[in-house]
Amino acid sequence: MRLNTAMDSSASRPDGHLIDLYDLGPDGFAAVLDAAGRWKGGPRPAPARERPRVATLFTGAAFRTRLAFDTAIAELGGRRLDLPDGLTRREPMGDAAAVLAHYADAVVVRTPDHAALAELAAHSAVPVVNAMTSLGHPCEVVSEAFTLAERFGAFRGLRIAFVGGDGNLCRSWLEAAAVAEVEVVQVCPPGREAPREVLDRAASGPGEAGVVHDLAAGLAGADAVYTDVWPEEARVPGEAREEFARFRIDRAALDRAAGRAVLMHCMPVRRGDEVTAEAFADPRCIALEAKGNLGPTHTAILDRLLAGGG
Repeated sequence: MRLNTAMDSSASRPDGHLIDLYDLGPDGFAAVLDAAGRWKGGPRPAPARERPRVATLFTGAAFRTRLAFDTAIAELGGRRLDLPDGLTRREPMGDAAAVLAHYADAVVVRTPDHAALAELAAHSAVPVVNAMTSLGHPCEVVSEAFTLAERFGAFRGLRIAFVGGDGNLCRSWLEAAAVAEVEVVQVCPPGREAPREVLDRAASGPGEAGVVHDLAAGLAGADAVYTDVWPEEARVPGEAREEFARFRIDRAALDRAAGRAVLMHCMPVRRGDEVTAEAFADPRCIALEAKGNLGPTHTAILDRLLAGGG
């Protein structure tokens, strides 16, 4: 999805939510990665809250999102409360937040409407988790960062090449540079980069963030090559498709990255568009393996927020 505007509602939000990675900050981000290792490998920690009630709203298929959060809630000994998909359109968010506080200890929302999610968080007395919006996918990036930390022994010091246009995953990966000492470079056609204010804020943290418009230069020295589906206009013949075709990941492109580099993808994958079938089947591709880490990382996120940590 191509986006042209940035939204920064974090300045007015109460503490204790996860709407973007800035909400975690460097200490919280590192703590979640550490806790995810314990939830995955044991001995597992005692949950912060006994039998938590977690209200969830998942717009769309949300296959992996549902699996991850259902697993996390079960690991914490909690119960899931399903919310109606039209909640963000049916009534003022302040009213909905006030009612939810009586029934839920946390709220997990996947919706394209980022503004509605931010408004819910602004009114909510319980933690609100962004399970995906049009402007951010923070839980996914936490999981992928944990996978890279497992693979390389640490997340710190890595160079991540995000190949694709501006969108929710691109922005959340750029935010990773603001909460960890990593380099994140967006590799994309000219005019498809994240807005300057998004890039500048990402570059203000301990890591580095930037944009490159040449695939070979962007992948040079990358430890992880990350890509996502093309915008809708690039999935059909035309100028946009020709633009993005120059940034398709194939095996030759992977060869330009670091010798130890891995290929990752949020999924679902469109073989032949953003990545070739051969590259996705290459042993360097760990996208399918990485999805096994959604469970422990989402458990760590929920447990931290339920404990009162941002």
